[in-house]
Amino acid sequence: MAFERNIGDTILSVQGICLSFGGVTALDGVSFEVKQGEIRAIIGPNGAGKSSMLNCINGFYNPRGGQITFKGQTRNNMKTHEAAKQGIARTFQNIALFDGMATLDNIMTGRNLKMK
Repeated sequence: MAFERNIGDTILSVQGICLSFGGVTALDGVSFEVKQGEIRAIIGPNGAGKSSMLNCINGFYNPRGGQITFKGQTRNNMKTHEAAKQGIARTFQNIALFDGMATLDNIMTGRNLKMK
């Protein structure tokens, strides 16, 4: 039985994002959209800006240019805890984020923030 996915309206819009660290440009005019029901991946070599992009989306970094909109709300200068309440969270590459917790418990930690 095939799984059918319905693609809906745009829920995340990233337009012209620019981010620099000192004299190093990490992101230069990055744009993309994610629609309801889509699954997307950000891939690239080390240092390509993948984590920097995710950190802009979740409010950890404030880009110097461009605009991020999530579910119709512009996310300029939004704090990470505000993003988490909206359901935007990320995982880290550390395999023992919360030592002593099961894998599912680590994953559900971000979800529990949204449910409160």
